[in-house]
Amino acid sequence: MTKAICRILIGFIFVVIAANKSFAQDDILWLHYFNRYKLSYKFSIDSDVGYRSYFPEGERWQGRTGLRYDINDNMYVRGGVMYVAGSAARQEFRPYQDFVFNSRVSIFTITQRVRFEQQLYFDGTETRFRLRYNPSVKFSTFLGYCTFGCEPFFVLNEESSRVASNRLYVGITRKAYKNVFVTVQYINERSYNKAETSFLDESNMIRVKVSHTIKPLRTGPLFGRKKASS
Repeated sequence: MTKAICRILIGFIFVVIAANKSFAQDDILWLHYFNRYKLSYKFSIDSDVGYRSYFPEGERWQGRTGLRYDINDNMYVRGGVMYVAGSAARQEFRPYQDFVFNSRVSIFTITQRVRFEQQLYFDGTETRFRLRYNPSVKFSTFLGYCTFGCEPFFVLNEESSRVASNRLYVGITRKAYKNVFVTVQYINERSYNKAETSFLDESNMIRVKVSHTIKPLRTGPLFGRKKASS
């Protein structure tokens, strides 16, 4: 069953690429490192650093960090800040708030993330308030963990809230070493005009993501599990 799903997803990627050759596109290599530092059973610091190389020219850097609180094994919240700069991006300071819920159906793990962002630009452009909804499905295959999903971006502080852009992606994740996982993703992203009937531009991205969890030898007792009494 998983082999058949993989073949369908690979076919979907080729269809998306072939169908969009007539439009203006950006080809991007995205290198991304994620780090989760466990402070205790409930709290951790989530950080990431990313670099995008735009072909034939241009680059974008980003750095992000935030405090995560695990409500239970299937749900967590997170809040933090992000900084963006580069020749292909406006300089930006971006607070964000995440709400993430995981559920399992048969062999599939379904993740739903809702993210609120406040984009503060250094060039004086009006602050933009944005909502991102990211549903995804993950399952195990002979290649590793396969994940596919989408992520529409909604602009909230306009006369009528609209979809400003949307991502479709598929990726394979494999364990590299202990708490280190490597993911290779294909991402197709489209930016839309105000009418939402056509898109302004499109990006095809290959993202190489390294996810690293650090668990100190001693973690604080803050909201930790209680030891069973002897």
